[in-house]
Amino acid sequence: MFKDERGVALPIVLMMVTVLTILGMTLLGVSASQAARTMWQEKKEQAFYIAKSGADAVATYIIDNYNPATLTSTAITNLNNDYLKQDISLGNNTQGTFRAEVSKIDPPTPNIANMPIQIIIKSTATVGKVTNQVSITLNPDAPVVNMEHAILVRDDIKITPDNNPNSNTNVNGGKVAAGGNIINSNLIINANKQSNYAGPFPTSLPFPNGASWGPPLSVGSEINKSGYYGDYSLSSMFAINVPDNKEMHVVFNNFTASGTVINIGGSGKGIIHIYADKILGNGSLSIYNLYSAHKVILHVKQSIELKGSFLLHGVLLYAPDAEYTTATGAINLTGAMVTKNLTLLGSNDIHYDSQIANLITETRKFVRVKWSGQ
Repeated sequence: MFKDERGVALPIVLMMVTVLTILGMTLLGVSASQAARTMWQEKKEQAFYIAKSGADAVATYIIDNYNPATLTSTAITNLNNDYLKQDISLGNNTQGTFRAEVSKIDPPTPNIANMPIQIIIKSTATVGKVTNQVSITLNPDAPVVNMEHAILVRDDIKITPDNNPNSNTNVNGGKVAAGGNIINSNLIINANKQSNYAGPFPTSLPFPNGASWGPPLSVGSEINKSGYYGDYSLSSMFAINVPDNKEMHVVFNNFTASGTVINIGGSGKGIIHIYADKILGNGSLSIYNLYSAHKVILHVKQSIELKGSFLLHGVLLYAPDAEYTTATGAINLTGAMVTKNLTLLGSNDIHYDSQIANLITETRKFVRVKWSGQ
């Protein structure tokens, strides 16, 4: 009986060895596959964080160095070709590199939906042979309005004739628009005029509380730094010189002009903001920024009352909440003006300068609004 069963155990053993071998190889393969997938997932995650850090670094550079006016299509092309279309390492990180691409989406014209400019930064990182991609969207911190107007008024424009029958307000370039009525519009010549204007206005800018900055600084013969300068009521000449490419803020309370001349100069190219709660002219006020060599915005919060002449060369008069009235004299402006109400007497000359008119755009900053990626 046992003699016939000899050798039966050998095939069983061989079969078990084969099964165990196959099982072991399968487990080894699964383990190797799982290890490879774990490594791939780790590299994918590393690539994600490198791509995100790269996009964020590019976003920071754009926010610190550009605004909606200066980040032109040419600037974006140069940024992409000169810096971003190459492998970039972040600091001492040798695990991977990233490449980025900046693109711009302008709102439709006319901008019916009030859509903002969109800046898309797409960043692709590579770790070994694994890649991952992240995008960030930047928008301006407020709507950007293209200022095509030499005169833009929220409510009414009133042009009052004087004793000279030839008196008028001559507008050279740009449009004239009022949210209300334009009274004696025939006295505005050489301009495209529009009453009941319902289009966009440049975004209001915050008006600083200069008194919170400390005691008033002395004007002297030259202002070369931001500061609070209190009330001004001298009939003198002084200069405002911008030293660098940063914005400069010169804050007054009430500014009384009686033969006052302000010369704009300095080697810097930053925007000069001049603020006044009220401007009262008992004589002439002249701001000379000849040939628009610098960027000057004159902000007025409450009112402008002139009994004399007003010469603004290369200046954006930005007073969206202020009443502007002239009892005598005239205004000679090269740039543009935005007010709440406007009353002009006699002969006036307004010369539209698109670069000065659109300085509000240069005060806008880009902000991060949306991330996308995986």
